[in-house]
Amino acid sequence: MIVPMKKVLLLAQSSQKEEALKHLRDAGVMQITMTEECSKSTDYAANTVLFARRVSSKLHRIAEECEEETNYPDSGMDGKTLLGKSGLLLEHITAIDAELDAINARLKRLAPWGRFDRKLLEKLNSGGIEIKLCSAGKKDFERIASLENVVAVKLNGDRKKINFAVIGDSDDELLKIRTVKLDPEDDPVALEDKYNALSISKGEAENQLARFAAEVDKIDDYSVQLESEWEFSLARDSFGDYREVITLNGFVPDFSVDTLRDAAKVNGWGLVISDPEESDHVPVLLKESRFSRMIKPLFDFLGILPGYREMDISGGVLIFFTIFYAMIIGDAGYGAVFTLAALLATLKFRRNEKMKTPLKLFWILSIATLIWGALSGNYFGTKHGGLECLTGEKQNIYIQIFCFLLAVAQLSLGHIWKAIHDGNWKSICANLGWMLIIWGNFFLALRVIIIPGDFPVYMYYFYGVGLALVLVCGVNWGNVADVFQLPFSVIGSFSDLLSYIRLFAVGMASSYIAANFNGMGMDIMKTSPWLILGGILVILFGHILNVALGMMSVLVHAVRLNTLEFSNHTGLTWSGIAFNPFKNKVPTNNHKEKEK
Repeated sequence: MIVPMKKVLLLAQSSQKEEALKHLRDAGVMQITMTEECSKSTDYAANTVLFARRVSSKLHRIAEECEEETNYPDSGMDGKTLLGKSGLLLEHITAIDAELDAINARLKRLAPWGRFDRKLLEKLNSGGIEIKLCSAGKKDFERIASLENVVAVKLNGDRKKINFAVIGDSDDELLKIRTVKLDPEDDPVALEDKYNALSISKGEAENQLARFAAEVDKIDDYSVQLESEWEFSLARDSFGDYREVITLNGFVPDFSVDTLRDAAKVNGWGLVISDPEESDHVPVLLKESRFSRMIKPLFDFLGILPGYREMDISGGVLIFFTIFYAMIIGDAGYGAVFTLAALLATLKFRRNEKMKTPLKLFWILSIATLIWGALSGNYFGTKHGGLECLTGEKQNIYIQIFCFLLAVAQLSLGHIWKAIHDGNWKSICANLGWMLIIWGNFFLALRVIIIPGDFPVYMYYFYGVGLALVLVCGVNWGNVADVFQLPFSVIGSFSDLLSYIRLFAVGMASSYIAANFNGMGMDIMKTSPWLILGGILVILFGHILNVALGMMSVLVHAVRLNTLEFSNHTGLTWSGIAFNPFKNKVPTNNHKEKEK
């Protein structure tokens, strides 16, 4: 259920801007409509937050990369100091990496002539013994080696190219090839020494960062404070200034209006409270039931939320997503493994409140997969038992019919919800018409794809009555685009129903992949007793690959059917923005808990 919102205009005295923001933040019920034009202080605060996030992210990765947990003593520094020192170390390491790359590139360019001593080379040149580094083909090398005034010393090379040094008084016109011009920094010995010194310095900096990474929770706590300061500064910029009076716009949940009114009485604010207008981009706050809340991890992962004037279809998505997931994975063996993994994860994260909802969803999906796999008789790519309609000769026909029935059920549910949401007879009739068209599509698909034969007479009644209702109640005849799109919408409704056949196709492909890898593994094991382990590894690899492909298919197909086909028929655009009130953000105390 989407919580109703109220649009709020807050008025206060100009001299009380800071105090008004502090008290509004303490109330924690209003989402401020933030300005797009920011002051320099706000821009600086935003850059500081981004800097803190980058440093924190890097330190978290360093902490995860540590193979063994090392108990470093507490540095005694606060989050601000740790952030500054860590940032400097990261910049230092970045600069070292850039310098190491430059040295590597220079050493790679000088590598064909070996590890020569640049100081000795310059000493010989200053003493009258001229040495040049050259690179040329075999013929040019032989020609230069035959000259009387020079000595050509081959350093390395192959049939096509030879790297050599020319010793003696010679000029480029005599040699007739390009010689290597050395820069002042082109000294392999000095470059290697510098490289080693920089590597040691980098290692020391990384060791220090590893120590700071053990206290990254302090930086995270300080980052929360920085984000709060940034939000406060952004809210301050959002005031409208009218000399003695300042104004602030925002939105408040209907149930929090009294809380804001109480704060206004205490602080002497003026409030103008009204219903949002159609043009307002109203934030969304969902009041979820225990049942529908379980699909929230999927919505958070996808980053989607229904618009304010749309409906909450969480419960429907949870039911159908669970069925789709079970059909796509489609194996009771995998379901049993998932259920065991859900049990172990529940035991491991039993005290972690954030993991409770994702684990509940994992439990539901795992048990559903186990049930569907048992009904269809699939156990790690082998067939055992199951319902006759899902395992017999006509199993493909029955599963395809079931896919289309799921389509009819879900798409019809979408139109029922849309009619209830709109709450007028015209919408009810139009959506009833679309439901009849969907049922007509079902019988059309049945005869064209699954069970060829004559079209039933009642199919024409479904189409006729459905189209009549849509034409009368569902088309805005004053809108040319709406009239023009009607034929495509009818055709689209048929393609939407056909989309559900993907559940059958992907589930069947998963079953065949598992069975084929089982067959390959068994064939290898039959070849020789020495290859039993190899056969087992092939089977294990096949099932791991199959599960990975199944998960990808869930994201592609099960998610699509809910967020595209189902959502289109429900009228959802997923254009919502989450309600985020201006409030105090209390820092965590993870580092203190670790110390205990």
